[in-house]
Amino acid sequence: MNTLLRSLVVSCCLILGPQCYVEELFAPPGLWIHDLWFAREGDTYHAYYLQVPQAIGSANDWSARHDLQQIGHATSTDLIHWQDQGPVVTPMPRLWRSAIATGSVARHDGKWFMPFSATGGKDSVVGMAVSNDLNTWKVPGDGPLVTSQAYPGEWQGRKLQWKALADPYLYPEPIDGWYYMLINARVQGDPLNSAGCIGVLRSRDMQAWESAGVFSYPQWCDRMETPCVWKHGDRWYLCFGTAHDQTEFPEKWTNSVPESLKKKLRVNAIFTADQFTGPYEPLGEWWLDKMPDGRSGYIHKIIPGPDGNDVLLTSTDWKISPPYPVEYPAAGSIRLKKPQ
Repeated sequence: MNTLLRSLVVSCCLILGPQCYVEELFAPPGLWIHDLWFAREGDTYHAYYLQVPQAIGSANDWSARHDLQQIGHATSTDLIHWQDQGPVVTPMPRLWRSAIATGSVARHDGKWFMPFSATGGKDSVVGMAVSNDLNTWKVPGDGPLVTSQAYPGEWQGRKLQWKALADPYLYPEPIDGWYYMLINARVQGDPLNSAGCIGVLRSRDMQAWESAGVFSYPQWCDRMETPCVWKHGDRWYLCFGTAHDQTEFPEKWTNSVPESLKKKLRVNAIFTADQFTGPYEPLGEWWLDKMPDGRSGYIHKIIPGPDGNDVLLTSTDWKISPPYPVEYPAAGSIRLKKPQ
């Protein structure tokens, strides 16, 4: 932001007072970023995200982005001002991770673990990187952590099989000694336009993983992208993106959503449950179509802010958004406030 523009911003804020929020959003120079995930150690937040060079020409050229995406890294103490720390995981051409995508981070036994989406080998779905300090990451072994094998599950009394697609979300704390990984998955044998589900794996050591079933299966969409889960009070929350890429929208979707969403290809959703293992289902105004300041974003993360209260961050205009304070209405879902 140049000096003249900054002076104008300061003048506006003196007039508008607390209603004014202007901050230059962060992205590393020359890069577009999207799909964020976070870790925190002490007072420092670590943001990880997918980054691609702007030299590819178009931020929406997903065919060009696919093989070039790296996992970037930045740090902050306030979730507003970020310092670029460079890439931490890169694709490896001709190997099982020739293309990489969204991940997450959790700590176990003194080390940090980052599962990430990986494609390249015919069965690759999820790889795992490991770090001692959140800055330097290595990918041990010579193959993926999770493959495209079928896993058993159950939904509303029905036995089914599901396969992992992408977007591993590692819940950051063990529950009864188990670490849980939520995955964008697909129920086998059901129509593609409604087969998206949240499949779940669990492990005690971050190495051997087994099926923990299906936490959500609304039969609404192709995919339930980039999930994350957290608890507030006595209620559990699941955030994900509904993805529609088939020629027809599922009947359950068009019969369940407001008119404005019926033909949208991507919608941010918040489902709730009474327990961690679900079932997660819509409650109240479950969709997040726009941010309260008018910005848009797809794929959100909700984390505790520096003051201990929950905030939502997303990627907007291919940058890290400001932190949006989160409120929890009694009717369910969440409500966002403008950045402070």
